[in-house]
Amino acid sequence: MPSEKNAIRKDPGGKLNIALVYPNTYWVGMSNLGLHAVYRDLNAHPGIVCERFFLDVPRSVEHSRPIQDFHVIAFSIPYELDWINAIKILLDNRIPVKRTDRKSGPIIIAGGPSITLNPEPLANAMDILFLGDGEGFAESIYKSFFDSGNMDELLEKLSRVKGVYIPSYTYPEISCDAITSFVGPRPLISVTNPLNSPAHTAIITSKTVFGDMFMIETARGCPWRCKFCSARAVYSPFRPVPLDVLKDLFDKALESRLRLGLVSSALNDHPKADHMYVKIMEAGLKIAPPSLRVGRISPGLIELLRSSKVRGVTLAPETGSQDLRYSVGKQITDEAILEDVENLVSSGIKNIKLYFLVGLPGEEIVHVNAIVELVKRIRHVFVKVSKGNKRLGQITVSINTMVPKPHTPFERAPMLDPREARSRIKRIAKGLSGINNVFVGYEGPKWAYIQSLLARGDRDVLDLLIRMAETESSEWREVMNQWPRNPDYYALRKRDPKEILPWSFYGY
Repeated sequence: MPSEKNAIRKDPGGKLNIALVYPNTYWVGMSNLGLHAVYRDLNAHPGIVCERFFLDVPRSVEHSRPIQDFHVIAFSIPYELDWINAIKILLDNRIPVKRTDRKSGPIIIAGGPSITLNPEPLANAMDILFLGDGEGFAESIYKSFFDSGNMDELLEKLSRVKGVYIPSYTYPEISCDAITSFVGPRPLISVTNPLNSPAHTAIITSKTVFGDMFMIETARGCPWRCKFCSARAVYSPFRPVPLDVLKDLFDKALESRLRLGLVSSALNDHPKADHMYVKIMEAGLKIAPPSLRVGRISPGLIELLRSSKVRGVTLAPETGSQDLRYSVGKQITDEAILEDVENLVSSGIKNIKLYFLVGLPGEEIVHVNAIVELVKRIRHVFVKVSKGNKRLGQITVSINTMVPKPHTPFERAPMLDPREARSRIKRIAKGLSGINNVFVGYEGPKWAYIQSLLARGDRDVLDLLIRMAETESSEWREVMNQWPRNPDYYALRKRDPKEILPWSFYGY
């Protein structure tokens, strides 16, 4: 890509050649900090050449090489829906999808948050699956590759590495369509702690979602216990980046002349957040904040937002009902939300985006109506604080359907039927229609349904992934209807407390 800065180009001779594949577009993939971190770590090893591929970049970015030229194909997959794209990339390159159908060719690996949550739907496609943080894996795969004479030796050596899951070594035993036990070693999730080398922008390009930002990870994981959120499950324990490490990265951000994009579950969760804000302002940087944790918006953060001339922020009340919010583990009062909105608008924030969920366990129509009422109260605060302003700010309400994710307290919960989810979303949209400066958007419940199907799937789901990869998304409903298994069994069903779940065989 001609607009890139800091891309790494090495002579591939005599080195382990790894194709790092993000199974989505370049525009999306180059905004993913995980991709930047893996690319930087692999290329930092003197014996490894790592080049990037994307769904719309079928030959390597660095040297326009075909993917079959590489010893290893490593997929970085943050989202379940991109599993379909990963299969499509294999098909497009005439690489057999199922591991047992491959007699030679590159070693195929997958990692990323979606894999850590549940690797099983891709287990029969991958030689190796990686669970957790990938820092430090470069030396393990390099040494194992050059010390092994064949695939069996390589897998045996890598099976001793924390985070490595070999699906041909460890697998479920099935009886009457139910898992009765697991055979083989139990892999452990890899955890980098302390986090002294956080993810940050490795390659600067304007041709991406956050092309005007130098992104830095300020913390990994989440200190809170929201029952619906997978961040704690994927990235536990909560690990804030030390301030001295951040300060060095702030200097790099300043050299880039870009805005500073701070990446974490919530910017203000860092235990030394106010000190961090001071360091940022001392460096003369302007920030682009991630979602802010309600109830922890300090005067120091307000000042940083003001000095950075930030005009829009994102908050996540999740639901309009305080009681339901508490029941799902988010102990934030309505009054705290309104107070934070007042302080933000008073400081110069013009636009606020609010994230809500429908389908939380225990949700009833009264709770759905409460979303409408809370938004109206937030707008009232907007109007009160904004008196005298030439323009009233914008409130954007984003509504999604809750997907019960593996390793969360709701992993066994039923998912709301898409028809009912659509009805509840329309109820909210109707309740807020016609209100000036309030805009409602939502992701279609059908996408949440597919995400739930994949996220809570087992090894049988691979056949569905292959069929979906072979067809256009407009035909996926028919593909699911023709699939021999019942998609509702995976997507909507409540799991029995005694049921052995596909993803329950590994841990920390």
